[in-house]
Amino acid sequence: MAQYAYLELESDNKEDLPEMEQLYNHYSEKSVDFSDGGFEKLTSFTGEEILYNDATHQYKDLDGNLLLSGSAYKKSLDKPFDLEAISKAVGTKHDVEQQVIKDMWSHNGQTSKHFGNAIHWAMEQWFRYKATGEGMEGKEYHLPKHPYLRNVIDTFPLKDENILPEVMVSDVKNKRVGQIDALLATDEKKCKIIDYKSDAKIEDNIKGHFEQLSFYAHILIENGWEVEGLEVWNYTDEWTKYESPVLELK
Repeated sequence: MAQYAYLELESDNKEDLPEMEQLYNHYSEKSVDFSDGGFEKLTSFTGEEILYNDATHQYKDLDGNLLLSGSAYKKSLDKPFDLEAISKAVGTKHDVEQQVIKDMWSHNGQTSKHFGNAIHWAMEQWFRYKATGEGMEGKEYHLPKHPYLRNVIDTFPLKDENILPEVMVSDVKNKRVGQIDALLATDEKKCKIIDYKSDAKIEDNIKGHFEQLSFYAHILIENGWEVEGLEVWNYTDEWTKYESPVLELK
């Protein structure tokens, strides 16, 4: 690629970034790392300005210091999974190539991830736009079209409550930040923290979910909020609620 030439790549899908990076660097004299993306200044629900990188899902304060997110906090508490050793053992036991085992696990993980994302987006769509959508006679832009996702909304027990969707909270002094699925306001600066899940075996993961929600709770508490409890709502073929008080941070 000549010194002042350029290759224009267009896509709205972040999943295309690896392919775009590979294509760009194939023709470019100087390689670039697309994964760095860029940081955007945002104001959190708790009133602080922070920097967020949507490509890497990283948060920084205005001085450039990295902030610990709720998902990173939860991951730090998880027991490490030895992918190489376990996939090799499973492959040997069933006489299947190790890479095939790893590929099947990866595919299964991506399926679960995107299924969970679809439920989250449907819930956000409902709570963010229901007031507008219900005022548009004959239109249902605030509801998903797919009947399965429509049932997710229709059967949610808190669908008519005062819930704020996708709430970003921060505690820059203690270098903490996070995105809460839903905040159920119960009074002035009183709330419950709600999380949506679609775990096939929720019992295996529930402790970690409450650890992560407690991380968010302590951010709110530091900002003068009273958190009355934590709720995980898990959807398989129906909604099931799991409750916990706020846990101490580790």
